[in-house]
Amino acid sequence: MKFGINSSFHAESVDIGEFASRCEDFGFESFWVPEHPVVPVNPSIGPGGIRGAPIPDSYGRNVDQFVALATASAATRTIKLGTGVCLVPEHHPIDLAKRIATLDLYSGGRLILGVGAGWSPEETAAMGGDFARRWAQAREAIRAMKTLWSEEAPEFHGEFFDFPPVRFYPKPVQAPHPPLLLGGRSKYVFQRVAAWADGWIPIGVDPDTLRAGRRELDRLCAKLARDPSTVEVTLYSANPDAEIAAAFAGAGADRITFSVDSSPDSKPFDRLEEAARAAGL
Repeated sequence: MKFGINSSFHAESVDIGEFASRCEDFGFESFWVPEHPVVPVNPSIGPGGIRGAPIPDSYGRNVDQFVALATASAATRTIKLGTGVCLVPEHHPIDLAKRIATLDLYSGGRLILGVGAGWSPEETAAMGGDFARRWAQAREAIRAMKTLWSEEAPEFHGEFFDFPPVRFYPKPVQAPHPPLLLGGRSKYVFQRVAAWADGWIPIGVDPDTLRAGRRELDRLCAKLARDPSTVEVTLYSANPDAEIAAAFAGAGADRITFSVDSSPDSKPFDRLEEAARAAGL
């Protein structure tokens, strides 16, 4: 079992370099940062697509995900760096592919690429995405990025994105690209993971739901003649608790990330120590 830490960072947070370094010192395998470039003042739905659910204040105060992870990379040597998750329809794939490859280069191949399509219609629209077709857009963007990362003179001609042969560098250190994990709980997520991703990131599920998801992934991988062991399950944002960790490990999780608040008044470094004990590190 691998254990990571996920945390939102904002202008009043503790120093992210020191925080990531402490995560590494405690023995955590990975450090994850979420993304929300903007959040609506008057949202139609809340997190997880739940109508009427409040949006936590931290969502609107997030720093840039890739700048944050680059800062963490400079302060660490071995800990992996995860996007939890990158909202692909809110980016152009050429620009996003460049940032991903650059971070993978400067971190020495430590990036884990968690991706999603988002749950906020207003946020997606503000960033130029098509909310109704966000997963089709995300899938095409990922295809375009894989082309950019793997070919010497990549070109792409799709429904949403189109570019002629171009020179694109750097390529990611991890070949053919960093591990690609899909967030989400839609009925299609398992088909997508089995067909073209390296793992699943469930958020806010119980052990029984995770166990059922793991079984479905195994079934779909077998149907595609794919080895199920090539697909990882990462439970994202659990409370730091040894019993919780044991329950999800037994349900089929390969990695668990514990959530730790980065605000100074929450004593995040003490919370990291508690999380390390819960993980048995």
